[in-house]
Amino acid sequence: METTARGDVPKTLHTIAYISIPNSADLEFLLWDLQDAIAAYAQLSGAVLPRPIDLEADDAGVVDGMVLAVDDAFDDEAMIAVEEILNRFGNTETRIYVVVQAASKNNKQADEVLVRLYRACILRDLPWCDGVVICAGSGIAALRHSPRMGLLRRPFSEAMDKLVGAVRMGCSVEHAQRLGGGNAESVDADGMVRAKPALPAPIWHAIMKRLGTRAQPDI
Repeated sequence: METTARGDVPKTLHTIAYISIPNSADLEFLLWDLQDAIAAYAQLSGAVLPRPIDLEADDAGVVDGMVLAVDDAFDDEAMIAVEEILNRFGNTETRIYVVVQAASKNNKQADEVLVRLYRACILRDLPWCDGVVICAGSGIAALRHSPRMGLLRRPFSEAMDKLVGAVRMGCSVEHAQRLGGGNAESVDADGMVRAKPALPAPIWHAIMKRLGTRAQPDI
């Protein structure tokens, strides 16, 4: 999945639309974490925070960037919803980033989702700028009150921070890593950053099950 040249050209993003399809607690959490990190880095650097755009409520006008959050159970109905949104911005310079929640045990479903989204963007001549795949299974929203750089969230936070860097530069994730002197090797051949839990799978699933069934203080 080759990043388009336009997506490698840095651009200041003044407005960003954050969209989750479907609306789920996990996807909303991932978008919340991304926006929170973007705001924190903007405050630290003294940069102007990009204005979030609500495509349903606002007469959007020019949208400089868009973050699509989807899961790997992505079906034809979800694709139609995405295409309707992308049709509004075809042949523009709107940067398209993606966050994929991978709930399945293999990468095949997430890869298929990425291919469909990539082709939809190229068909509409929209700059595809890559993104992150969060391989955490379902229920990641239960980590909202865990420390962002603690044991449970750290791998996902570090992946999100690479997406933050790309959004701040207005270019693809891989190109942002190269421009910023980061570790471009963390970006795979498809231009995506993939994050997995730091803990062994049985321990991870046991913790997530516990967090999902009862209120839990910071871990």
